Amino acid sequence: MPHSAPDPQDQPEGMPSLYLLPLALLPQGWALALLLLSALVLGLPHGAADLLVARRLGWPLGPFVALYLLLAAFPLLLLLALPPLGLLAFLLLALLHWGRVEGKGGLGYLRAGVVLLFPFLFHREAILPFLQAFAGGWALPQEGALVALLFLLAVALWRPAPLGLWLDTLALALVAFLAHPYASLAGYFLLQHSLESLRLVGVRGRDWASIYGATLGALLLALLLYPRFQDPLAAYMGAVFALTLPHALALEAWLGRPLPPWRWLGPGR
Repeated sequence: MPHSAPDPQDQPEGMPSLYLLPLALLPQGWALALLLLSALVLGLPHGAADLLVARRLGWPLGPFVALYLLLAAFPLLLLLALPPLGLLAFLLLALLHWGRVEGKGGLGYLRAGVVLLFPFLFHREAILPFLQAFAGGWALPQEGALVALLFLLAVALWRPAPLGLWLDTLALALVAFLAHPYASLAGYFLLQHSLESLRLVGVRGRDWASIYGATLGALLLALLLYPRFQDPLAAYMGAVFALTLPHALALEAWLGRPLPPWRWLGPGR
């Protein structure tokens, strides 16, 4: 019998952002290592849990995997053909998906935007090697990142949120400002987004075997992309970009979505 999706309101809160502040002490090499480690710990595995979603929803596994790979091919082809446009699409897709998983209405999108856009405002030189490999050196202009953040702030202010969530968002912004962008991205991706996603799916002890089996497939995709990018982080992020679209859609189905677009910014889920 297919499992029912857990009520998001019953899920525990993710790690408070204040606990991520020690990441500001990590030098670049350690920050990069932490981000790459997410390929094995929580990062890719949280997406690999989509196989559990398909099984619990009663979907036939073969057609699900085939459709999953087909959907992953579209962003990957975009990135390979038009790297700057691929980078923009990656940022937008991650923003929409992370903001939805946050479950905090408009404030969730602002939180995702802080992690994704602060590097283009405050750490451009630190991410230049990645941008050279991933997008041919193209970077989101500072003005564009600032306008996007101000828009997300306006969206977050549109509906009230508890003071505690705003304070946690300020702490997250402090982490994103002080820490190397690889460290802040790894901390958020691992300890907030991935953990929350795994909680929403309801992963249990015996589920991890199949999850790590699927993770090996995602790692294989990153390895296949390495000759194209000649950079481990760019190859890894290329695989993450490709898999985020089908992953986001699978999670939407598990949670009983999609909602109409005009309800996306409402409080909670």
